[in-house]
Amino acid sequence: MECKFKDGDEVVMVNCGEADHYIGKVWICRTDSFFPKNYPTTEVVFLKDFAGWFSCEFLIKNPE
Repeated sequence: MECKFKDGDEVVMVNCGEADHYIGKVWICRTDSFFPKNYPTTEVVFLKDFAGWFSCEFLIKNPE
C-alpha cells in the first residue's frame, strides 16, 4: 500500500481539535506515513516538533 505522506511533506491539520489550536501551522512530516501494529487500519505519521504520531485522517498536504 502506498503511503499517504512522505518524509519532508508539508501538511496542515484539519477537522480535529488540534486543527483549531494550530490554525495556519504548517507541519513537516519526519517519517513516511505507516500503519502501526496496534492500529492496522489507522494510517499515522510522525510530525516534526509534535509529540507522538498523528492520524493521517486529519492531515492534508499544505495547499500553498
